Amino acid sequence: MRRLAVLLAGLALAAGGPARALDPGAASGHYTGDGAKLSFTHAVALSQDNAEGLLDHGPQVRVLLSQEEVAPEALHGIAFPPVRRMAAAGAVHGVLLEFSPADRTTLYVTVLSPPTEAGAFMHTLTLSHTGGVWKQLEVSTTRASGGYDAGGEPDLAFSFSAPVFTDPVQADLKGAEAQASEPMKVLIARAQAIGRGDIPAALALSAKDSRLRDIPPAALRKFGGEAAGMVKQFRTAQRVVVRRDTAVAILDAHSWANLVREDGAWKVAD
Repeated sequence: MRRLAVLLAGLALAAGGPARALDPGAASGHYTGDGAKLSFTHAVALSQDNAEGLLDHGPQVRVLLSQEEVAPEALHGIAFPPVRRMAAAGAVHGVLLEFSPADRTTLYVTVLSPPTEAGAFMHTLTLSHTGGVWKQLEVSTTRASGGYDAGGEPDLAFSFSAPVFTDPVQADLKGAEAQASEPMKVLIARAQAIGRGDIPAALALSAKDSRLRDIPPAALRKFGGEAAGMVKQFRTAQRVVVRRDTAVAILDAHSWANLVREDGAWKVAD
């Protein structure tokens, strides 16, 4: 949930699509700026249909250009895909591209490099031009390829060819069905565990990359006062979108909670 993610971050200061092994992605290029100097060798892409209606720019394709090989699950999610956390920890270096194949005039770029100042956000770029920002772009259901060269500022140039993965919707649950769903039960159970100070139980219901794991138990127990309000909000949620590997509980127009399937069980990703 956006609110929960912000609270956890303040306290703390996972595939579908084509076969990976048969046709891996490749990239070349570089980015220099904001204290970062990056080069790219690997590429992977995720097509997002925006069934939840929560993506800032509607249906889009995410493409990761990186020095390291990264699984497509790292691109899943709404606002904060796991690859951002991986980059903050120094495990991934590259850029995350987000764009609509139908609109070649705008390209959103997140620089995946640890911020130079503690608590700072990663550097982002919005590239736009009425004549189109791409030197070349081709996107199909299974593959995306493209090229870009700023020719100056910012110092960004790349070309890539990447397999396109998906995380298709399995169920769009509303009302009583949403409340009875396994993702919703897990959300409520974890919030209740936090409320009663049962940190081991809360962690057992949290994904391996959950922000909850960054918080010292003593600080997390202080967070328990928020739990009752979280449970109340979860119990009023009217929609849960379940995908193959992820799920989103939509709480209101501006708040949601993220879950991921790990070892066959739903865990809270926030």
